[in-house]
Amino acid sequence: MSAIERGLLLISRGLLALSAAACAGILGLVLAAVVMRYAVAAPFRFTEEMAGLLLSAMAFLALPFAMAANANIRVTLLTDRLGGAWRRVFWVVGQAIMVAFCAIFAWEAWGIADFTMRLNLSSEQARLPLGPWVALMPACLAFTGLIAAWAALRPPPEGKPEAL
Repeated sequence: MSAIERGLLLISRGLLALSAAACAGILGLVLAAVVMRYAVAAPFRFTEEMAGLLLSAMAFLALPFAMAANANIRVTLLTDRLGGAWRRVFWVVGQAIMVAFCAIFAWEAWGIADFTMRLNLSSEQARLPLGPWVALMPACLAFTGLIAAWAALRPPPEGKPEAL
């Protein structure tokens, strides 16, 4: 495994750990909200908004690892029957489509993130700042696209998912 592959995998695992922390944060937040609502009769006003932000962060932070580990959903009905050069061609085309999707999504999401940060927008009820949360989308998709581009340079995976 090259130094670039180890670096991409290390970063994607770090993002996956942050994703798991966001999941644990949702659990802790909902548990605390239930206790506050029924035991103290003073519910948190930010529970729903914060849980939604953590949920979107959880999803976007996990994407790079799914790409690095080849754990994403793929339709391999045709490519499993192909061999040699054709299998490689389909692999590269598939990765190129993923890179294009990630680039377009990241570009569009950056426009939204820039707008959100310029206007210093915040959530409706709890007034949580939205800029950092929205900036996760283009950052994670750009990194996922980088991983897909790097994976296109490697042979197609065989059998079960494995990292890079």
